[in-house]
Amino acid sequence: MRSIYIYLFAVITAGSIFSTNAQGVVINEVDVIVTESNPQFIELYGEPNSGLEGYSLAFVRSIWLGGGAYGVEVYSAISLEGMQLDPDGFLTITGDLAENVGAVAIYEADISIFTVGEEPPTEDIIDALVYGNVGPSHPQVSGILQALVPPGTGLLYEGAEENPQGHSIARLPDGGEPFDLSSYAIQPPSQGTTNILACAGGFLEITNAANDTLCTDQGPAIATFNHITDAPTASLTLLVVDPVDGIILSSASGSAINFEGLGDGLLDVVAVSHDSPLDANSIEMGMPLSGVTSSGCFSLSELQYVIFVETCESPACDGGTMLDASGSNEVLACLTPEGTIVAFGYYSEAVEDDFLFAICTVEDTIITTIEVPFYDFTDLGVNDYHVWGISTQGELDPATIAPGAFVGGATALECDSIGASALVISILECGAAGLCDDLIISEYVEGDSHNKAIELFNPSDVAIDLTPYTMELYNNGATEPNQELNLTGSIPQGGTYVIGNSQATPALQNLSDVTSQLTWFNGNDALVLSKNGEAIDIMGVVGQDPGDAWTVSSGGSMSEHTLVRKPNVGHGTTDWEECQTQWDSYPQDTFDFLGSHQVTCGGLGTMSVGFDAPELYVNEGGGVTVSISPIYPIEDVEVELNIVGGDAITGIDFPDVFPLSFNFEMGLLNSQSFNFTAIDEENPELQEDVLIALSIISGGAILGIDTLVIHILPSDLEYPVYEIDQVRGTNPQGVLDSIGVACELRGIVHGWNDYPSGLQFTLIDPTNGINVFSPISDFGYNVVEGDSVRVRGVIDQYLGLAQIRIDTLLFEGSGFPSDTPQLVFEMDEETESRIVTLKCTELVDLNDWTNTTPGFDVRLAFGTQEIIMRIDANTNLFGTAAPVGVFGVTGIGGQRDPNAPFVDGYMITPRGQFDLTEPINADFIVNSPWDGNSGPVEVFNLSTGADNYLWNMGDGTTYNDTTPAHSYTEAGTFTIYLTAFSENGDCSSQTSFEVVSNWVRVEEFSGIILNAFPNPTSDKLIISSQHRVLFYSISDALGRVVKSEDEINSNTFEVDASSLNNGVYSISVQSESGLGLVRFIKN
Repeated sequence: MRSIYIYLFAVITAGSIFSTNAQGVVINEVDVIVTESNPQFIELYGEPNSGLEGYSLAFVRSIWLGGGAYGVEVYSAISLEGMQLDPDGFLTITGDLAENVGAVAIYEADISIFTVGEEPPTEDIIDALVYGNVGPSHPQVSGILQALVPPGTGLLYEGAEENPQGHSIARLPDGGEPFDLSSYAIQPPSQGTTNILACAGGFLEITNAANDTLCTDQGPAIATFNHITDAPTASLTLLVVDPVDGIILSSASGSAINFEGLGDGLLDVVAVSHDSPLDANSIEMGMPLSGVTSSGCFSLSELQYVIFVETCESPACDGGTMLDASGSNEVLACLTPEGTIVAFGYYSEAVEDDFLFAICTVEDTIITTIEVPFYDFTDLGVNDYHVWGISTQGELDPATIAPGAFVGGATALECDSIGASALVISILECGAAGLCDDLIISEYVEGDSHNKAIELFNPSDVAIDLTPYTMELYNNGATEPNQELNLTGSIPQGGTYVIGNSQATPALQNLSDVTSQLTWFNGNDALVLSKNGEAIDIMGVVGQDPGDAWTVSSGGSMSEHTLVRKPNVGHGTTDWEECQTQWDSYPQDTFDFLGSHQVTCGGLGTMSVGFDAPELYVNEGGGVTVSISPIYPIEDVEVELNIVGGDAITGIDFPDVFPLSFNFEMGLLNSQSFNFTAIDEENPELQEDVLIALSIISGGAILGIDTLVIHILPSDLEYPVYEIDQVRGTNPQGVLDSIGVACELRGIVHGWNDYPSGLQFTLIDPTNGINVFSPISDFGYNVVEGDSVRVRGVIDQYLGLAQIRIDTLLFEGSGFPSDTPQLVFEMDEETESRIVTLKCTELVDLNDWTNTTPGFDVRLAFGTQEIIMRIDANTNLFGTAAPVGVFGVTGIGGQRDPNAPFVDGYMITPRGQFDLTEPINADFIVNSPWDGNSGPVEVFNLSTGADNYLWNMGDGTTYNDTTPAHSYTEAGTFTIYLTAFSENGDCSSQTSFEVVSNWVRVEEFSGIILNAFPNPTSDKLIISSQHRVLFYSISDALGRVVKSEDEINSNTFEVDASSLNNGVYSISVQSESGLGLVRFIKN
């Protein structure tokens, strides 16, 4: 980029020596350093057709006085008497201007006030422009500045880097205030006409220096440029030109152009700036650059950008990595009379070489060689085999690949290479293998929030009744299932059955055959598909918690990914080590494959080609790699990419390089890619989207992810500063009324980064709060609660939650206090992104508390509402036991409502253990049955977190004691109610227990004294008596006999209590001297 030195200082009020220009005449353009075709000139601008009587123009320069001192003199002057501005307000005056340091000044005075060789007058100056190649403090220019312009105005330098393009110093727009250097720009001269250029060729800078050299024979070779121009509103067309003969080789609208197929050598890239369309015939391939035409203004860049292009040779002979067609390094295939076809695939850098597949024994001796990437093993029979890849150039020696030869000896004339590893194939008897005859788990979706699903697939050739099948979920290393779903209905041949989450997005719910809490899984849970109680397929390991998510060999995991079973897998497995190699991984919230699946089952299968992701983000002015991959590459396939939608404009928001085509060769698993570049426009704009569709041009492949949305995030918006509450207004449907508003918000950070691949936290200012989100960058910021930040971006809404999608974050400071919690009695729009406190809540189901990463949701009863409480793995609440009872919670309010109107789905996220109060849990047990003569009812108060109690004994009597002392006056069954209150009495918990009252006379037991040790007990209980015991029986608190034993015949005996449930029990004995009774606690 050319350097322009502009020395500017704040303009200070000048004082009375600088008069006001009644006609508004100013110096509009000065061209000092010129080319042969452009003479030096001064252009004046003012009211059209105005006369210039009484005005003069002075030319001033510095002179050397000796001794390091400089003076100032007028070296020429022109009277403007009799001159006038033209109908457009311009007047051009040519003359000899000092080139190094000088000035031009307009005076409202007669020419007689000037004396050539003397200092210029300091009064009656209308406008002046000082120029020079030194700084404003240099003595050569400081005198001129002092004499002609207000203090601090400064000077301009036109001649930076020798001004190779012959530019002038020009005001943009025309006119303006006198002495205002900020209105000037360095641009091509426009003598006698407006300085606002309709077109200016300018020059080009490449956005990525690595693209100075491009390969023209390996798919799209796109170079993107920045166009430096003084006509920013003009259109741009790029031309690739042969520098030898000036012939056009390619053209493209916009700032990018494709060099694919343009061979080897140096090529010129020429920018054409134009305000009307170029004549299409004049820029066709083979036309001369000199013949470009247009009906309007057009201008070619004077300097061409040179690109070196070449046909890149592939590496010499690379046998690569041998896999099956789905990317697995091992294959199980079923031997059937209909065929046992296995398809292969390989990765290789030598994509242009000849490639041969060698079918070998496990000792690596060749059985046969083939050129196609599939083979029918039926005739070879049941056994294990190796398949090697052989890459060659030149004639292959047939003796080295003959049957019986060692595969490593394959030799070709120019070069040869055996692959780094072989594909291992096991051919099994169909009955023994059990392949493709029962259900498998074919897809796993663990997306954002509740976007979770499991897909089952029937690979057999008959419909399968689901009655014998169950799906089980084991959370967090559990050994017993936390959730179980008994399947119903049937799955047809080749059909799927999708189990979804009832709170998922509508798109996912619409694909589900049933919704179930089975989908309350996270990445470290295990899933089991069972038939008649026996596991037939699994994901993860039952009874193990890996801490982080279970991973698969394709690079993904069971957390925040979509996993699709490879098409060569037609049977389930209960070995996770084997299973984790059987999945293809896709980004979070990829639903494109759900509802359909394919397996080969001994056949050839179907090739598919698709994008690697359904959605990408790119900043304006940046680039993102778009990848396309084949699965089961059993034939040659050509695909084409086209723009099919979106609000971004081709050639303005992104380069006009579409359509693009890619060829996928038979057997080759290599992905292909191109770099999508977003143009950084001059005009501010909001986020824009590009919709790219993939289509098959030739070949029988089907499409995988066939549509890609690229979100272009803004980088040059103007951001008014708003309070958060100003962008939080909603209509009655819960929809924000500020969606799409670009703004800057300022506040205090709360929470943590909840989006590891980008940035997400809560921002709160004194008026309200909002969710802050960036899908692609964390801006180098580590989220710390209490930081003060400024964020810039665009307001939008996700699942009802107000958020700002940011492109800028500015750190202001740290250590600021958090938002003061607000006590609320209902969760609604007002609680979103605020710190709120809820009193008296209780878990709906303790089994919701799974402690699974990266976090889990629990249902919370709150008044008449049931809301979600999110426990995030970033907090120290994670890994703790579920709170039992009624408790208070403080946290960040949120919303997750998948369907409009957005008036539901409210939630709260506590930030740590400090945000939960101690639970109040009413709990007690009673020794029952109770005999009326043995004293008060024995009550054991086991409540926690309570400060006060209310007992209702069921017979109209109440107590406020911690433990009541109560005796019933009649026989019967009574229900005792206990209400436990918190310290402030705001919250309570209630429970009940039945007690049986029996009237038993104390003298029946008076003769027998029994001792029980240890009491309480968890296992054995020793009973001792002064008399020989004949037999005993044990009753629970409800009076039911739970254990008895005869023929004791001992004063001391042992009772095994290990099988009893926890509680209070009575043991009664019959001795030689009568009955005895003692109570004990099993704990």
